[in-house]
Amino acid sequence: MDGIDEKIMNGATESCCNVNNGGSTCQKEEKILKCVQSLEIKDDQNCDDEKSFEFIETTELTVIQRTKKGKQLKRIDTRESTLLDKSSLVSEIFVRYPKEDIDKEESLGGFISTIRRSDGAFLHAFCSLEEDGIFAKALHLKNKDILVSLNGIKILGSFTHDNADVVEMFRNLPMSKTISMVKYNRRSDKFTTIEFLLEIASEEIIVKEDSVKLTNDPPMVAAIVCPRSNKSLAYTNGQLNLRNSGDVSSNCAHHFVVTKTLAGYYLAYTFQVQIDKSKYLGLKGERLDVIDKTKGIPMFRQEQIDRDVFLKPDGYDNKYVHYNETTGNYELGTRETAVAESFGVWIERTDCTP
Repeated sequence: MDGIDEKIMNGATESCCNVNNGGSTCQKEEKILKCVQSLEIKDDQNCDDEKSFEFIETTELTVIQRTKKGKQLKRIDTRESTLLDKSSLVSEIFVRYPKEDIDKEESLGGFISTIRRSDGAFLHAFCSLEEDGIFAKALHLKNKDILVSLNGIKILGSFTHDNADVVEMFRNLPMSKTISMVKYNRRSDKFTTIEFLLEIASEEIIVKEDSVKLTNDPPMVAAIVCPRSNKSLAYTNGQLNLRNSGDVSSNCAHHFVVTKTLAGYYLAYTFQVQIDKSKYLGLKGERLDVIDKTKGIPMFRQEQIDRDVFLKPDGYDNKYVHYNETTGNYELGTRETAVAESFGVWIERTDCTP
């Protein structure tokens, strides 16, 4: 998930990693509780804030539920958790043996922690990864990596896939079929797709040798097209203009390098001018324009409404970039204005390399 300060990276992470490396049950539970405390996240902070994760101390006990499917930890409401309006829930992750007559599961070597973002969507982070477990050793996951998707199902930002649902999805992973998982690591600011196969060997579930493939999600080059017209954004003569598109796939003046990141635990994108890497798509006042990177690199979220994509500048509540037919510019406005009176953009991927 993210926003990890130095204290937690050097302290709590070590404890999380060693939860299952021996010691009494009480010692393990104490270490797990530290992991739960370190994964409280403030949704009202930007992910660039190095203290988005912080310890929440409490004298209250924590409920530990034990079932044949593993352990589930849930913090009892305290003044701190009530104030932050968070629910900290951590569950151990298993995968089920495929044979119906075998009531057996194999640990994947870690836990998943779930909270809600400020918009109510679920956010899941890996925690307490065992050094020799499947997650850490075979799949190269790190503590506090955010789960983005699993087998093509979007997890990050979902309002339906809660902690129990995600645990069940892992439990039902198939054997001998390619599994795809996308995770985000804040320290490297990289999205990584992990493909792998599970198989049964010597009555244990393992990752098939040489089946793991890790691919970092690279930036893409795209054209930003104005719907219902033959125009797209272009950087010409040092200015941002709407120009007749023609063949946007081969005209680099219409190209932007689109890089994906997380801003405040939401997917966000930056748009770098392909022919002038010092320029980025941003705002000048209320108008969409290009700005120099020395003034900061603007980030935009995206929301699809009907066929159009509306860019939402990070840090602007309920503000959308929409096309104003009167001025002929893309401008900032409310969602109501954008939907009722205008339209957004189409983002068309090109074959051009960043």
